[in-house]
Amino acid sequence: MAKNVDVVGIGSCTVDYFAIVPRLLGPEEKINATRMEIHAGGVTANNLTQVARLGASTGWLGLVGDDENGRIIQKAFSQDGMDLSGIEVVKDEMSSLTWIPVDVEGERCIYMFPNVTGKISCFQVDTRFAPHIKAAKHFHTEASQLPIVPVKQAMTIAKQANVRIIFDLDVSPSFFAQANLGTQEEVVAALKLVDVLKPCKAAAKEMTGERDFDRMARKLLDLGPKLVAVTMGSEGCMIATPEKTIHVPGFKVKTVDTTGAGDAFMGGLSYGLLQGWDIQKVGLFANACAALCCMKVGARAMSKREDVVAFIKANSPAGAPSF
Repeated sequence: MAKNVDVVGIGSCTVDYFAIVPRLLGPEEKINATRMEIHAGGVTANNLTQVARLGASTGWLGLVGDDENGRIIQKAFSQDGMDLSGIEVVKDEMSSLTWIPVDVEGERCIYMFPNVTGKISCFQVDTRFAPHIKAAKHFHTEASQLPIVPVKQAMTIAKQANVRIIFDLDVSPSFFAQANLGTQEEVVAALKLVDVLKPCKAAAKEMTGERDFDRMARKLLDLGPKLVAVTMGSEGCMIATPEKTIHVPGFKVKTVDTTGAGDAFMGGLSYGLLQGWDIQKVGLFANACAALCCMKVGARAMSKREDVVAFIKANSPAGAPSF
């Protein structure tokens, strides 16, 4: 039975295997890794984890295997007090995983293995996960590892239930099409259902033909979303609505690993909107979540609300919004 959870999501949910390396490799090269670290991850699962750590009730919806990675995934959710009732364990299947080399500057590349998580069907969305979506206030999803058809079905259910749809366009539409997850046209059509869109820079550039962040955000709004947030690394973010566009400066920190920074941003964004904050305050809070995530290894190197607030107070100029 579905529980009343503030924020739920369907999307990638993985175990991330990090190789800490002196540098990222080119073809035919070898290198000795410094160490390996294992962390739970995945775009949507990370978004929801950040929201949970900030204090809202959350739950990931989807399929995991009856393997060790599936147990790691569920244990991590439990430790963050997240609802597990929307997780379906599939016998004799492998859970999703990624391999992530990270260099000394915090740059990385990601090899994705969606496995059973990517096998979700429209039938499962309608019969297993729809009650959870309808009972929520926010629904998170993405374009990354899952096929667009069941993702769009879940978005349609959320739209009909007046649940705010938050979409992480984590890869470019051309990459999505090359991965046989859906056509570029299907991705663009899905954006008409979206309330809040955060595209990766590659996707934003490809879809708009722009390199200027302001023009990028305005053109993305024309595709259907009510709010577009474009992250700009250490420069902060651009947030656009039909009424206005603002630039919210970022925080300067010593970057250890950028994995999950965008997911932390998305979690902070969702939480701020859930509180009814104005977009300036939402952007500042989301930037702080992302900055803190960069200071440790792992996509789940995310902070709790009191730590985010303390960080903002210590690193913001006079006159910044109070929390």
